[in-house]
Amino acid sequence: MTLEHLFSANMAPQVDIRLEEGPGAEAMESSALSQTSYASSRRGLNEAVKQMRNCGAEAVIQLPMIVCIGNQSAGKSSILEAISQIKLPRDRGTCTRCPLEVILSSGSHEWKSTISLRFETGMVVPFDETRDRDQIPLILRRAQLAVLNPHKNVRQYLELDEQACKSEPVSTPFSRSTVVVEISGSDVDVTFIDLPGIISYTEKVLATSAPPN
Repeated sequence: MTLEHLFSANMAPQVDIRLEEGPGAEAMESSALSQTSYASSRRGLNEAVKQMRNCGAEAVIQLPMIVCIGNQSAGKSSILEAISQIKLPRDRGTCTRCPLEVILSSGSHEWKSTISLRFETGMVVPFDETRDRDQIPLILRRAQLAVLNPHKNVRQYLELDEQACKSEPVSTPFSRSTVVVEISGSDVDVTFIDLPGIISYTEKVLATSAPPN
């Protein structure tokens, strides 16, 4: 499927959906909308952007994306969780220390998540996958540690438990490399990026003794 096809007039067809009111009507409507030609084109566009980003096309052109930016502990994670329907790692202080890219796709009836690491060099390394939503926060903690320790084998982080993740040292406090989470079986088709929170820092000013008169 070419980009020219994705932006064709078929991108926004007329949709006529009639559902009876009652329990389950909302779920039926969501399912029906996901089967329209517009939804199919939207999934194709989302996939095309993902492939172009993986190929390093952003070094040449700017690809469309939704980026979540805000102060530390401003509630970004709550918004992203509501959109993606997954739990993100939470912690006191700074939790997100590298970009997190979430790719949602409604092209499958079965929920599945695949996590990979996209390093600054452009190399993409598969990391883990799961069909259990509850495993996502721990997997993301492990993936972030792998990114923050780029000179170590990423496989050594696959089995760390929650406590081990919290005590694991890192070689760099922040990274431009990205943890990529692809989710199939989602309700929407969208890609967004969560960036580390903005940290306000003020240098401590020390009072000096007044000079003698």
